[in-house]
This record gives sequence, structure tokens and C-alpha cells, in this order.
Amino acid sequence: MVRRSAGLAAVGLTLGAALSPLATAGGAHAAAQGVNTTVQAGSNIRAAATTNSRHLGTTRSVSTAAIQCHTRGQYVKVGAYGTEVWYFGNVFDDTPGSPHGYIGVWVWGGNVNVGADPHPDVPRC
Repeated sequence: MVRRSAGLAAVGLTLGAALSPLATAGGAHAAAQGVNTTVQAGSNIRAAATTNSRHLGTTRSVSTAAIQCHTRGQYVKVGAYGTEVWYFGNVFDDTPGSPHGYIGVWVWGGNVNVGADPHPDVPRC
């Protein structure tokens, strides 16, 4: 898994390319490809579905995400919420002055704004 940092224009182009297939696909086809959502500010971006994996970065603001699939990884509990669901995809932190694009990364389910873990439209990896 590789962390790629880019300027805001490049992040926008990457985001557009990542989201294009989802936006043009029909309902059933889009469900098989994952969902577009956001990731909470302060979310750790990881190389694998565990907190012991390489830390690639932390989102500084609510960030756009193109989630492709999920897996059952390390169980993590923060406050009253805990889950072993982790999501794989691309995260685009649009923080002014310091945008980053994280391509092919993992985010703990408690930080991904999908409403349920796992989200029914996100296939298993």
C-alpha cells in the first residue's frame, strides 16, 4: 500500500477518476463496487486492517472516501462503539494548505461514515 501526496488539483483529478465508475454505474453494479462516503477527522490511515500495521497518516478534516470493500480485522473499541470491520479504498483529505490522497489504504469502520458495519453495499475484500 502506498501513500501518495498530491496538490489539491491532483487530488481532485484522482477523486474524479476514482468516483467516475461509481457515478455512472447502475444501482446493482454500483453496489458491487462499494460506496462513496466520508471519513471522520482524526482518522488513522493504515497499511492493513490492524492498528499494528504501518501508519500512513491521519486525516486532518472530514475527508472524502471511495470505499471498495471491507474485511474483518482487529477489533477496536473507542468510547461506546467497537467493531472489527475495516474498509479498504481511497481517502482524500482536502485540508486547505495540506491536501493528501491516500490510495489503497485501510480505515477502521468506526471512522467511516456508512451507518452500519459492514455497510450492505460494500462487498468483502
